[in-house]
Amino acid sequence: MMKKVIVIGAGAWGGWTAFHLQKAGCQVTLIDKNGPGNTLAGSGGKTRIIRLAYGGSEVYTDLTERSFALWEKYTTMWNEQLLHSKPALWMFRNIEPKYAEMSEPLMKQRGYELDQLSIQELTKKYPKINFKDITAAYWEPNAAYLEASRSCGIVRDQFVKAGGKYLEEAVVNLNHKGAKITGAALSTGEVLEADYYVLACGPWLRELVPEMEKHIHISRQEVYYFETPDNYSQMPIWVEFREGDKMYYGIPDHFGQGFKFAYDERTWSLNPSKDDREITSEILNKMKSILANRFPELAETSVLKHHVCVYENSADGDFIIDAPSGCSNALMLAGSSGHGFKMGPAIGELATAHILKNEVIPYEFSIPRFAGTEQRKSQYEV
Repeated sequence: MMKKVIVIGAGAWGGWTAFHLQKAGCQVTLIDKNGPGNTLAGSGGKTRIIRLAYGGSEVYTDLTERSFALWEKYTTMWNEQLLHSKPALWMFRNIEPKYAEMSEPLMKQRGYELDQLSIQELTKKYPKINFKDITAAYWEPNAAYLEASRSCGIVRDQFVKAGGKYLEEAVVNLNHKGAKITGAALSTGEVLEADYYVLACGPWLRELVPEMEKHIHISRQEVYYFETPDNYSQMPIWVEFREGDKMYYGIPDHFGQGFKFAYDERTWSLNPSKDDREITSEILNKMKSILANRFPELAETSVLKHHVCVYENSADGDFIIDAPSGCSNALMLAGSSGHGFKMGPAIGELATAHILKNEVIPYEFSIPRFAGTEQRKSQYEV
């Protein structure tokens, strides 16, 4: 069994991996330069959606199901309400609902529902939503949303409580000798050594492992919180697919902070260390027009809050869980592509089983998959 492990990055993937490794008997040091779930990181922000619908992928469906169970387990064990149940309404505009059609049988095999509803039925149930340009819709009753930044902090705290060591420092370089990493160099000049290294540093991975430049694209994802009437609290999570491989989603009211509304496009790039995090008028105007179309009474609503979430996207939207080239004692957890937060608990288990028991990582997450294949724009393209 590995004795000493360094995990770089205390977001959803790094924090849960450090926690599982520590509980398994390793001596783990978790390092993050800005703190778990900080505002600059991919795991920052108030919430994330968790849902079982995954376009026919057994790997992702199983990982999400396992994560659901673990979120529920630790919510109870730690007496921290990190998971909030809320059904999801999946809508499709001018495209075939293949994503839902492929998700449905896998979900029902596991005891979960994803049912197609008529537009007439939905118009009656949710008169505030404009369904005139929606061509298909599905209902997922067992969806939920997770507390994001707060859960990262709680996982870190539980990791420390289990005997782990946490450092708020910047790792600036990885020292190598032959096929092994020999140390993690901090900005202070100190070099920390371990038997094994887990690299879960999100958009900053490319600085430590330059080879990942060709596999990961960083995008700017602006999240808005719009003012809504009080009666929006009973509305479902909203997920909408549109032509051109575009997806928009929102939580109509949570924590009394208004309508969380965001997009899943990869159009706008971001330098996570240098670019500003202010509102972009082009993006805001586009989002307001989409919101006004779907929820007409919000046409003149105002923005209550805003933040920029950073995505580190793989070329095909699938995760990258593999070793850096020629390295025998490290594992990269990368390419979360905007849909990895929810799977943090199960990814931590997967990484721990691989590190300690040499269990095989699914091929879908390997780097060799990129060779000679036609890349998708995102995981939603089927």
